[in-house]
Amino acid sequence: MNFHDYLNRQKTEDRRAFIVHYPARSGKTQFARQAVKTRPDIYYLDVQKYFLDHPQSSQQFSFSELKILLLNLNVGESVVLVDNPDFLFNTWAKRDQANFANWLKIQLRSPGVTNKTFVFFVQNDPYFENMDLKNSQGESRILPLNAFESL
Repeated sequence: MNFHDYLNRQKTEDRRAFIVHYPARSGKTQFARQAVKTRPDIYYLDVQKYFLDHPQSSQQFSFSELKILLLNLNVGESVVLVDNPDFLFNTWAKRDQANFANWLKIQLRSPGVTNKTFVFFVQNDPYFENMDLKNSQGESRILPLNAFESL
């Protein structure tokens, strides 16, 4: 499947966020950066770099802090590729993980809550791989990187 085709199909959905996963050091970041180069409507956010560049953030960057960061991004692009959020997920309590999953599954609506589409690039993790996120066509919103043969 083509990444841009899949991304374009999300525009008809009211829940547009999705997760792309694959093992560590498998090319997720390079894929995300290449996607940004090929489309002017994509913004790249390296969450780990953001956290390191903003030391005033609390040591426990909770789900609610991530949600505020994402929803308050002042960028013109309609798609936000969120790279390297794994370090957050790995430190979150079960409650934050459950709140994140619920946000993606039910609460994060586009339009409504936001006009943006969020794409989370994460390392393989059974928690995310087993999350039941589907679009209105019944397609999974959790995809391995190798599901995309091209940009």
